[in-house]
Amino acid sequence: KCVEFIGDEGLYLASGSSDNTLKLWSSETGECLNTLTGHTSRVWDVSSNRNGQQLCSASGDGTVKVWNVGSPAQATCVRTLSGHGGDVYSVRHHADQYHVVTGGYDKIARLYDTRTGALKKSFTGHTSSISRAIFNPHGNLVITGSKDCTIKFWDILSGSCIKTYSSHLGEVTSVEINSSGTLLLTSSKDNSNRLWDIRTAKPVKRFKGHQNTSKNFVRSVFGPNESQVIGGSEDGSVYIWDMDSCNILQKLKGHTGMVYSASWNSKQSLLASCSQDKTVITWWYDSSKPVFCDS
Repeated sequence: KCVEFIGDEGLYLASGSSDNTLKLWSSETGECLNTLTGHTSRVWDVSSNRNGQQLCSASGDGTVKVWNVGSPAQATCVRTLSGHGGDVYSVRHHADQYHVVTGGYDKIARLYDTRTGALKKSFTGHTSSISRAIFNPHGNLVITGSKDCTIKFWDILSGSCIKTYSSHLGEVTSVEINSSGTLLLTSSKDNSNRLWDIRTAKPVKRFKGHQNTSKNFVRSVFGPNESQVIGGSEDGSVYIWDMDSCNILQKLKGHTGMVYSASWNSKQSLLASCSQDKTVITWWYDSSKPVFCDS
């Protein structure tokens, strides 16, 4: 269901699955180092903090588990965050490394302190489930995408909604923000990924050609140097678009089932993709080309 590099260094990968487990992998060798059990339903999303010591997993069992993964082979669950009513579809770490924002079926985004498990803030206003919740780079805003076809911006201190985008014609399946906090990338079940100028609140680019219409979360991310957009697709390919022209640069073939999402790590120059075919594939980026190769 999900894949994420652990920490900025990206020496390890974490993946979450419909079999209720997380697996930790070596980015270099592809070896599975550990299988983390404890959830009683599928794992929808994973997030790690920047130093790579902490991993959080969001599950269909209505909880988020906090794992100490400083040593992946000896990873342990240190805390369980509860309070959601229904599946938790999204979890993301704050830049301070010890707060996370979560979102899910109950339409409410929540801010937790992962050191204590305390619920710090709730963000209420969506009329359907939240598929993705993230922070902006400054850490003063929460941004959510929802099945109600809108994207909302929330003030982290007051908890109030300060802005809503509503140009997508289908359910919003993901939201990502660039490192400078000026551009927002969204995916929707209207078969499009859109790029928004946050200052004007207007969509400025549209990336098409992939398939995103079914009940699964097909997501997109920023790629190398934030000059590319990388996304999953129901046709089993990983799509790479040029940010400026919106043209498809590459379709990575290797999966035999729907590709849910991908994760890019600049330190390793690796892309990791996860699929319904029960595999994670890593792809090496050759900056001289610039293309991805199966690693």
